[in-house]
Amino acid sequence: MLDRIKKILSVKHISQRGFFLPLLILLVLSGCTTDQTVVRKIKSDIVKASPPPSIPTPAPKSSSQKNIKPTQPPKASKASKPKIVKARLYSGKIHKTFSQSASKAGVSKRHIKQLESLFAEQINFRKDLRRGDKFKVIVRGDKILAAELLNRGEPVQIIHHTNRKGLSRFYNIKGKPLGADFLRTPLKSARVSSHFTLKRYHPVLKIYRPHRGTDFKARTGVKIYATANGIVEKRERQKGYGNVIFLSHGGGLYTTVYAHLSRFEQGIKVGKKVKQGDLLGYVGSTGLVTGPHLHYEFREKGEYKDAMKVALPRSRRLSTEERRYFYKMTAGVRRALLQL
Repeated sequence: MLDRIKKILSVKHISQRGFFLPLLILLVLSGCTTDQTVVRKIKSDIVKASPPPSIPTPAPKSSSQKNIKPTQPPKASKASKPKIVKARLYSGKIHKTFSQSASKAGVSKRHIKQLESLFAEQINFRKDLRRGDKFKVIVRGDKILAAELLNRGEPVQIIHHTNRKGLSRFYNIKGKPLGADFLRTPLKSARVSSHFTLKRYHPVLKIYRPHRGTDFKARTGVKIYATANGIVEKRERQKGYGNVIFLSHGGGLYTTVYAHLSRFEQGIKVGKKVKQGDLLGYVGSTGLVTGPHLHYEFREKGEYKDAMKVALPRSRRLSTEERRYFYKMTAGVRRALLQL
């Protein structure tokens, strides 16, 4: 029997472990042999005859698959909520002066000065203002949205509006522009050191020649502001002017010049649009000068004008179409003034 089993084991085409294990168990149970040596011999032959289990080899990576990291789904980012700046209301009554009463109500000094200038175009503060007159001011961020002064029972209103071209300014309730298109000076605190004249002795060149501008004495680093909305036409360094900025206004009808700057404000470059009050640069002593100051010029159609005496241009009334747009865009704030 043992010889027959060995003969079966020698068959080459039967080599799977699944065939020999049941055969071995059957032989042992049937009592054909109890010789452990034979059993071990059969097990050894099974191991030798059985091929090693096949391990699938991964397919080679193509060139397009090399060094590609598994992509992970993007993390859901929290959408940043827009910051909403709420409008603030200041109100009160006139006791002594408008500035004192407004300051007591919480209005900033800068806004008070601005309001006094705008209200003064519609009423006479010295003659018309009365004790008990009421006022209210709506402010969002650092901008005045609207204001009203109830003078002797008659409302005098100021409304901030941005037109279709993106230019912002103040208007009265009927849509008439308020405030000059040009500031008189480009410095907040200005002291004239040399006036506009056709004959002046130049302290550096030591000759007499026209001085077609106005010099403002100020220490180095004092801020210089645009006197009107415009476009930067030149931003360069010249021999006489030193660091200088030319602004074009009204489609080239007017030009303002700011000379002898110590440096330009960051972002000021040729072609940039600026608004009245935007920072242009800082007082310095570049060019043909003896000390720090600002040289300022005002030109109309290329002709030099005395910036301290010229009648500053003012916008005309709104056209019919512009007035409709004004009423539409300011409806909310005008309604707020009536309801507050």
